[in-house]
Amino acid sequence: MQQKIFRPKSIHFIGICGVTMAPLAVLYKQMGWRVTGSDRAFFPPMSTYLEKNGIVIMPGFKENHLNPHPDLVLVMAFITDKNPEVVAARKLNIPIRVYADVLPELIEKENSVVIAGDCGKTSTTALIAWVLEMGGYNPNFMIGGIAKNFEHGIRRTDSDWSVLEGDEYPASSWNNTPRFLSYNPRYLILTGIHWDHMDKYPSATKYLNIFRELVRRVPRDGMVIAHKNDVNVQEILKDKSIGAKILFYSAVDSREFSLPFPGRVWQENCAAAIALARHLGIQDKIVKGALATFLGLKRRQEVRFMSEGLSVIDDNAHTPVKVAGGLEAISKMFAGYNLCVIYEPGNRSASALMSYDYRKCFKLAEKIILPQVSSASEEARDFNKNLSAKIANFYKDCSYIDADHKVIAEIKEFVARERHGGRKAGIVFMSQKGFRGMIEETIQKLR
Repeated sequence: MQQKIFRPKSIHFIGICGVTMAPLAVLYKQMGWRVTGSDRAFFPPMSTYLEKNGIVIMPGFKENHLNPHPDLVLVMAFITDKNPEVVAARKLNIPIRVYADVLPELIEKENSVVIAGDCGKTSTTALIAWVLEMGGYNPNFMIGGIAKNFEHGIRRTDSDWSVLEGDEYPASSWNNTPRFLSYNPRYLILTGIHWDHMDKYPSATKYLNIFRELVRRVPRDGMVIAHKNDVNVQEILKDKSIGAKILFYSAVDSREFSLPFPGRVWQENCAAAIALARHLGIQDKIVKGALATFLGLKRRQEVRFMSEGLSVIDDNAHTPVKVAGGLEAISKMFAGYNLCVIYEPGNRSASALMSYDYRKCFKLAEKIILPQVSSASEEARDFNKNLSAKIANFYKDCSYIDADHKVIAEIKEFVARERHGGRKAGIVFMSQKGFRGMIEETIQKLR
């Protein structure tokens, strides 16, 4: 009798370099699956994270990337049904799933903590996961970034606790259901809510309605822990159909604690974690220990290079609200530094271009550089050019630069001028994108 040859299950990721997809790929590999993946662009930290974990990225999207045929194809949200690999998978009858399909069944547990909001949710998720870890809960978790206290952004344990970052982005290009509506929170943390993803949610009302639906999912024996001073959060919680208890927090709730990072954003993030911990009966001394040992995340006010009087900082801020919060924290981390901000938006829609907040979010910067946007869409590519024309009059030094090598030359000139004047310089890259390797090249030129 011929012996059956064991073959591990295989999965192929289309869009593997996303901040949530890469850790999920590593989790599948840890579970014994054979993992492959493709993407159109790959930059640190996700590219190096995948390489470190032995996962090879195939450049571009091609039908032959599905050879040999995988058992399952997992698709990143931005991938369309016209993608060559999606088309090939359907032709071959290979099951296609999206992130929101598989994550809950892999790691969500009975005691599910979900953190939602348009800003602060990744940092708050990482912080809460660490507080629960220090409290002995050994939680399952999904963090939409690389938290320095953990080896991976997604972890699966035998605990009945889970911590999930609740992303409101649609599950896929063919399914507009927000990702977080696939989750079942017992404890819901609501950070600040400001109209975002305007290309997917064409009005503020539609955007707020998806959060209303999420709040209604919290059971009567659960709890909503909400930002007390956020106008939109307050409006959402007026819904009389909400059955769960509501507990409010604000920045002042963290004043008795030493915080890991300065700035109002971190005061609020920590206050949310403190509120949950106290509700669960975790002692303040444990929370203080967690805050004292919390290391933060990559691409959240991350210092990539430092020498005397010069720092290069990488931050994920890609909306005006996130820029303002990030710059406030960075200006306190680097008091006395003149900041040069290089910014690329996450949302490149016409509605985003009209945001009034762009007139004030860069106020703590000495210089603002708006490089050409990476995009296949001509309208999106011109976003920063158009943004510069709209906001240049509100700042003393704001310019659009259409070539990366010119951006780097302008940064070098800024640093030279500040040093010549005896001043300290901070170079702040702000975007959810990788700047096409500009950060690494800038550091190399400034060394």
